[in-house]
Amino acid sequence: MGEKKREDSWNDEHDLLLAEVVLSHIRSGSTQLSAFEEAAAKINRTAAACGFRWNKDIRKKYENEIHSAKQNRLSSKQKPAQKETKQVVTISSVSLSTDIPVEQSISYNEALQKIIRIANDQMQKYDELLQENIRLREENNELILQKQQASPEVLAQEDLDAFLQIMKRAKSLTHV
Repeated sequence: MGEKKREDSWNDEHDLLLAEVVLSHIRSGSTQLSAFEEAAAKINRTAAACGFRWNKDIRKKYENEIHSAKQNRLSSKQKPAQKETKQVVTISSVSLSTDIPVEQSISYNEALQKIIRIANDQMQKYDELLQENIRLREENNELILQKQQASPEVLAQEDLDAFLQIMKRAKSLTHV
């Protein structure tokens, strides 16, 4: 019997493209996450699939190139002719967001943008919860007002109905 091959399986061309993109991002000081997103768009896969493939299979084959790319990045940062300095923030123990892997170096501006995005999301959630809280308080106040305005006969009937339901439950429990 012949070996079945998945239609969407990784091929050498995809592996090579992924490796080139990741190495390019390492050289430029960008994040691997950005590299995975770029590669994913080029080969019609998810960034997560690219990250998994890179970490599981491809990275091992390119250890020397990764080391070279990191050295290249470091040496280009140390050149005096380079005007722009790039601050790097290393997130080591806590991940700010699910899309920032732990132990990944990112630029100061990228970290700041992610923090601002998270803060804006949290402010929006807070505003939504605040609006819901206000709506529920108003609804509660309306119910209290309706209860207070109800006639004594209606209240007595509601109390009697509640009492009868309790008694039915008690009776059904004693017959078990």
